[in-house]
Amino acid sequence: MVEFSEDRIPSSGIDAALDELIELYGGEVQSSRERERRFVLPLRRGVPVAGGVECTVSWAVDAAEQATVTLVCDREVDAPKWQRVALLVAGVIGALLFMMWPFFGKMSTQLGTLAWIGGFVAIAVYFLTLRRTSGGLAYDFLQRLARRQRATDDQ
Repeated sequence: MVEFSEDRIPSSGIDAALDELIELYGGEVQSSRERERRFVLPLRRGVPVAGGVECTVSWAVDAAEQATVTLVCDREVDAPKWQRVALLVAGVIGALLFMMWPFFGKMSTQLGTLAWIGGFVAIAVYFLTLRRTSGGLAYDFLQRLARRQRATDDQ
C-alpha cells in the first residue's frame, strides 16, 4: 500500500476535477461516494492491457473550505524491474571504469574510450534514478490535482 497526502487544497469543484483527471490518465471510476472515489489508473497511458493500479482518493474539508486529500494505492507503482537493476549495475561498472582507467598503465589508452562511455552511462543512470524515485504515477496524479485546484481558486 502506498499513501500520499496533500493539504490546503481548495475544495470547490474537486469532484469534477477528479473525474477529468481520471479520464485524462485513461483510468476508469470503480465507485463514487461523497468525498471519495475509487478508480483504476493504467500503468501505461493509453495502454489498458498493461495492467492498472487501484487507487482510492478521499478528501476532508475544514471550516476554511480547504481540503486535505489522501490518495491510497494498492501497490507500489515504481517497483524495480530487471531492466532498471541492469542499468544500475552498468552504471556502477561504468563509474568504476571511469575512475580506474588512468591507473591501468599501458592499457590506459586502449581502455580510455570504454571508460568515458562508462562514465556517460553512469551519469545517465543517475539521472534516470532521480526521475524514477520521484513518487511515480500516484504522486504525479495527486500533484496535478493540487495544482489544478489551486490554479482555479486563484482565478
